[in-house]
Order: sequence, then structure tokens, then C-alpha cells
Amino acid sequence: MRGMRAFLILLAVLAVACGRGQPTEEPETAPSVVLVSIDTLRADRLGCYGHEPSVTPSIDAFRRDAVLFELTIAQAPSTLSSHASLFTSLIPHHHGASRTRRLALAPDHLTLAEVLRDAGFATAAFHGGGQLDAAFGVGQGFEIYETPGHQPDQPPGEEAFSDRFRPTVDRALAWLVEKQPSRFFLFLHTYEIHHPYTPSPEDLAAVEASYSGPLPSQISIDLLNGINAGRTPIGPEDLRHIESTYEAELHSVDTAFAVLIEGLRHLGLYEKSLIVFTSDHGEEFGEHGIVGWHSHTLFDELLRVPLLVKYPDAWHAGETLDEQVRLLDVAPTIVAAVGLERPAVFQGANLTHFAAGGPPPSPYALSALDEGATSLRTPEWKRIGRKLYDLTHDPGETRDVAAENAGVAEKLRRIKVELITEGPAIGPVEAPVSPELRERLESLGYVQ
Repeated sequence: MRGMRAFLILLAVLAVACGRGQPTEEPETAPSVVLVSIDTLRADRLGCYGHEPSVTPSIDAFRRDAVLFELTIAQAPSTLSSHASLFTSLIPHHHGASRTRRLALAPDHLTLAEVLRDAGFATAAFHGGGQLDAAFGVGQGFEIYETPGHQPDQPPGEEAFSDRFRPTVDRALAWLVEKQPSRFFLFLHTYEIHHPYTPSPEDLAAVEASYSGPLPSQISIDLLNGINAGRTPIGPEDLRHIESTYEAELHSVDTAFAVLIEGLRHLGLYEKSLIVFTSDHGEEFGEHGIVGWHSHTLFDELLRVPLLVKYPDAWHAGETLDEQVRLLDVAPTIVAAVGLERPAVFQGANLTHFAAGGPPPSPYALSALDEGATSLRTPEWKRIGRKLYDLTHDPGETRDVAAENAGVAEKLRRIKVELITEGPAIGPVEAPVSPELRERLESLGYVQ
């Protein structure tokens, strides 16, 4: 709390230095928008999604002001492709952005930031770089596009990036004070809980009572590679320790999220703003044989993400919607909530209409790997390649039942083909990967 009070004092000093007080509201204007993406966050690790004991009291408290979407499916288990779907409301087959193929989002695609910028919103993004580097095209429409934790002048051999969420929050709040926008779209992103897992001792102690096994308190990418290659055997206690390091970093994110919310309250922006909290994909912890990794399968541990939407003036606060929705529904939802017409190219649905009692969005959630493998999910079934999983009786997706349910499998195959065929004819462009960007991707485990 002492650090929070000091930061709020800093905000007040900055406001005075800028010759302004708190942002003034213009009557009858569209709400401002804050979109928070916590990279690699599984929905089931949040207290408000049932995790016990909760390591996320601040996010859980925010949930009481928000609509919680219980079953949200990402369109890809990788950062670039998933965020491209988030911003364009297109499935991966149609936006084409791919880190593994070094393909960037084409400038001709329409993004959420461009829609809001053209409607008069000030747009700013503070993110972790890597797969969200400007070279990959996802920054289009943002007037400010920064990586706050980047320190380009670090001595050789020292880490040039800080993946903590707190510097991103501080920079975003400072931008609000300096800019004083009447309405804005603010995007925040962090890799803090992405591997490697490097929690502080304090955060680890907050989530793990004890561990006496051989693994260190920080889990490196090399260690995860050794575990997944079979060179470093682990038992259940060791696996739980690895999960604890992930959850400890989530605990740190939660602390920084509290600073963001209190900062918005202090600036008079919380109540009237639309605030969306989500993630791009999850992480596997041994459900299908791999530990501490993502982007390799289309199972639910990598595709189920949290989605909390806080509307202005606590509209429908605390409600839970159980129907399946998609990450590509977020952009149309934001556009509708600020009173703008939904772009015809957006493939997603307006979840605000759904939350108000309207029909649910499409029951079909299509997701894809960078390499091209595709899944199609309904609330009851998932088809991955030629395999079919009965999610009602086998939520862990352990048994292929395509042979016993040939009709269901064929129907989902046809719908998948239709969804892919109906997309826009805009190809991706080659992404220039600089040595610095390659180094950043390597630090995140994407370049071996």
C-alpha cells in the first residue's frame, strides 16, 4: 500500500506539472476502453474461475464489477496469431500472421485500434514486444506503441527486457496523466507469467507452502526443455512446484493489476470506462505430456482463456455467462459498447447484445496452429484434425471417438471448410526480424 500511495502522489505531481487536474468527462461521449492481455494465462488459474486457494485477489475483486464469460476459446495457442485474431476479429486462416513462418499482419487488414483511432479515440499500447513487436504488424492503429520494460543499452550478457507487469502499468497510467485524453483506447500486455518462470521469493512464498525437491525456485527454458525431452525426470511434487512458480508470477501480475485499477479510480476513469481483461492462450502442465509450454497443440489447456468485461457504471456487474464465446468476439463487443457500427469484415459477435439477453454467438470456435493444424469446437464436441473428442464425457480430451460418431465428425469437417473458405483475400506480408527481435524471441523460448 505504501508503494501505491507513492505512485498516486506521483500521478498528482505529474498532473500539476502538466497544468491540468484529473481528466474531465464530456457528457454523452463514448466510454474509453482499457484492454488487458496477460500472455499465457489459463482461465482455471484465477480464483474467479474456481482456482483454490486463490492467488489473484485483485482480479477476483474486479470480477465483481464485470461480466464473466465462463467458456472463452482463443483462436490460436500462440501470441502473434491469437492477438491478430483479437485485434482483427478474424480467424488465423484469414489474417495470416504467423511467428513461425515470419509472416506479419498485412496493413490492409482493419484492426480494432484503427476503428477507434478513426472515431477520435487516442490510442496507446504498452506491451512486452517479442511476438507483439511492430515488425509483426499488430501495432497498426496505435499512435503510441511501446515496450516499457525494454532497456536497449543493457551491457552484453544482461537481460535487456523486464517482463514484470508493473512497469507497463506505471507507464500506462503516466501516459493517461500526460495525455489527458477525453476518450482513449489503452492496450496493456505482459509476458510476466510466460516461461521462463522467474518469480520473486516473496511471490513464491505467497503461493507455495513448501517444496523439498531438486528443482530450483526459478524454472528456466533449458530446464523445461530437459524435462520435456526426458533428460530431467520429475514427479508429481516437482510438477506442482513448477505450477507454483507460474502461479507466483500470476500473483505478481495481480498486484500490478491492483495498481492499474486504483490508478484508474484515482484519475476518475474507472466507473465510466469499458475494461476488458483476457489472455491470448494458456499453458500446458502435463495434461498431454508436455510441461510449461504452449503453441504445440489445440487442446483446451492452451485454448481456454479468461474473459472479464466491466461495462461503464457496473452494467450487469457480477453476472456469469456459461455459453461458449470466442476471443474474436472481443473487438465487435468493444466497438458496439462505444456506440460504433460493427465493421463488416469483423467475423466475431457482439457479446454486449448477448449479455443483455440476446442470442448467444456462433457455437463454432475455430482455432489453428501456426503450422496449419485446425480445430473446431462446440460446447459439446471438438474436432482436431481427424480426431473427435466428446467434451461432455471427456473434458480432458483423452479419447478419440470419431469412429463411433462419424456423423458429428463429418459435420464439423464441413463447417470448418466453410468457415475457412468464407474469409477475406488479403495475404500476410513478410516480417523483418532484426537481430534485436530475434534475441527477444530467443529469451521467450521461440528461437532454439
